[in-house]
Amino acid sequence: MLSTGLGFFEHGLALLNISYEEPTVDDVEALNLASHCCYILNRRMSAYAYAGQSVRLAHGLGLDHPAPASLSNLEREHRKRVWWTAFCVDRMISTELALHPAFTGLGSELDYPDSSSLTAEEKEEFFDPVLLTALIKLCEIKGDVVNTVSRLKQNDITEPYQVLRQCLQGLDRCGRELPDRVFSGGDSLPESRICSSLALRYHQCYIMLLRPILLHQFTFMLRNKIVITLSDELYTINNICLQAARSNACILLELAQAGELVKYGYWDSAHLFSSLAVLTIAQSMRNHHPNAFRCTGEDMSSDANTYSKGRAVLVHMAYTGNMASRQHLSMLEEVERHGITLSALKAGKDTLPVLTSPGEATTEMELDFEGWASLRSMSDQTASGVGVDPFAFL
Repeated sequence: MLSTGLGFFEHGLALLNISYEEPTVDDVEALNLASHCCYILNRRMSAYAYAGQSVRLAHGLGLDHPAPASLSNLEREHRKRVWWTAFCVDRMISTELALHPAFTGLGSELDYPDSSSLTAEEKEEFFDPVLLTALIKLCEIKGDVVNTVSRLKQNDITEPYQVLRQCLQGLDRCGRELPDRVFSGGDSLPESRICSSLALRYHQCYIMLLRPILLHQFTFMLRNKIVITLSDELYTINNICLQAARSNACILLELAQAGELVKYGYWDSAHLFSSLAVLTIAQSMRNHHPNAFRCTGEDMSSDANTYSKGRAVLVHMAYTGNMASRQHLSMLEEVERHGITLSALKAGKDTLPVLTSPGEATTEMELDFEGWASLRSMSDQTASGVGVDPFAFL
């Protein structure tokens, strides 16, 4: 069953009346909200359409330029925040759909959010500028990731770092510039949940960038019953991608345990699916090619444990009415089937769990989040994946 707030959202959309010839800042804010809610409800093309309208109206209003000096500091900061919100919504949705954003510039004439000129009372009107700036930078680097992936060709598998180097360096710089609390967590809600979301988005950039190389190897192993020798570049890329997936899976399990997972949302489901897909691909590749990743027996056991619990969360989200999770679960089952095929070529231990019967689905469907404290047996060091840097092991 979907959230009871859906009725209010539908009613709000019916009342939405944008003045395209004489738009206002309020119109931009309304479209931002409509786009965000549509994506949560897995109405992705509707979200893309609203996001495009929003950022175009914002650009038409000149919100991507410094506000007139005649306005108060509060009004100037408000206009700036509305622009950057429209920019982020447009970039987040377009990159996720692999479509072009409506606004292709970077808004370089406009400073990042800054509350230093506001009074203490005025600051209460706005979100933390440091965290909003972090989101803006992540949206910018994610656009670079998508553009880099789109340039990958078949022969780049031999020397992938030639294509990926600049983007990997950009991600490394971005990670070093992010506030420490993004990886260590905020002091309280909602800040801690926001920091977790930023960490998820950061690690997801690594997964999106490196997953095509991983999938190429996976496909090659499926089609060729031979053991290949991996170059140092491929070995490094595999490990970075796997570490990013581990980090996100651990973050999401911690959120589930704390009751902070957005069960009906899109982004948590997407990040969970992405992490689980990499984990199951890595396990299958290790069964076929033990040296494909840098893993100890303890690492493989921990990965299998993380995968099992993460998959149960995804199943729960799907069966409680999350439409995106249903699609993600279906795609994950397809990956699992290919993984079983690859593992069968050379059977190994620590086989990851696969949904095999309706009865098993019923058991996982009934699993709720209250029992996570007893279910999770990972050590504190493993569970603290929030602060893991994908480059830490290099």
